[in-house]
Amino acid sequence: MQFSKAFRMLQKLSAEDVPASVADFLVQLGGPAVIKLDGRDNRRCRFVVTLLHGNEPSGLKAIHQLLREGFEPEVDTYLAIVSVEAALTEPQFSHRYLPDQRDMNRLFAPPYTDAQAMLAAELLDIIRRVGPEAVIDLHNTSGDGPAFAVAVEEQPIHMDIAILFTHRLIITDIRLGALMESRDFNCPVVTIECGGAAQALSDTIARQGLKRFMTEAELARPMLPDSEKLAERDIYRHPVRVELKPAGCLCYAEEPCPDMDITLPLHLDRRNFGIVGPDSPLAWLNCQGINNLRVVDASGHDVIDQYFVSREGKLYPRTFLKLFMVTTNPSIAVSDCIFYAVKEVDHTHLQTTRMTLDSIDSGARDYSDRK
Repeated sequence: MQFSKAFRMLQKLSAEDVPASVADFLVQLGGPAVIKLDGRDNRRCRFVVTLLHGNEPSGLKAIHQLLREGFEPEVDTYLAIVSVEAALTEPQFSHRYLPDQRDMNRLFAPPYTDAQAMLAAELLDIIRRVGPEAVIDLHNTSGDGPAFAVAVEEQPIHMDIAILFTHRLIITDIRLGALMESRDFNCPVVTIECGGAAQALSDTIARQGLKRFMTEAELARPMLPDSEKLAERDIYRHPVRVELKPAGCLCYAEEPCPDMDITLPLHLDRRNFGIVGPDSPLAWLNCQGINNLRVVDASGHDVIDQYFVSREGKLYPRTFLKLFMVTTNPSIAVSDCIFYAVKEVDHTHLQTTRMTLDSIDSGARDYSDRK
């Protein structure tokens, strides 16, 4: 397995070779790495990507624990661990990417003009060469919230993979250069957001979901035991991004800041996957506040008038919305986006005949409902 320059390729890594701590494991890797685990069926393979962002460790922790257990997957499985340097930079697991770098999950489309982009291109090439039957990309959200999955296609197999982790699947038509947007793998690609990076529940969801992904003989309609089947499935379509315009400024506080265009509540992430309506204030605005926001749809158009209105110095939804990926990190809110939103009319709720809920994802759902 020597077909990469930037990635260290490892095979037959024994449990005894894996350090006890996750940080020491990354030090041992020394940089981006792909680990191959031999499966009981070596005619097929699956591919797992994690740590595209250095501050999203749940997928890495799951891989580390399964390696320490000497876990044997059903089919050959490749495990790609990417932003090792960013994760190890002090304070560890706090840097999405380093100050002189770009967001890795925006670089999986040409042009590949710098070292980071070429690393992304090389990962794409590795995936194409091994020809997996499915790819998952494990992430955390920066704010607290429940787990959900994202895909750019809506086929039954995408929900079959998502359901190994969560009952929520978002079908996005926004294109940002993310790994899941790659269309030439000839297999399903699903992003799994395991929940907030600081939540212990996220690590559990990542570990249990990854184990399911690696043990299922067939990913289509996985044969989960009754205790792990979900009675609900939720599909959300046509998300939009709520962004701060370049000239705007924002902060997070418990009351409006007079020198800021937009003041967001400290615990705005409690809105993740809860319904917000026309009577739900989401932020404080100064006189120009809403003019410093934009809502970007899949065509790149600003459609803020379809989603939000300014009323009495506050930002209100114009219709019923589900918010997700709500961040409380000001740097991410400025450099990426504040949150995503989906109109409730673009939400499909499916009730299955199985009424036994998976305890882990049920806990994530209860978290959202409590807030």
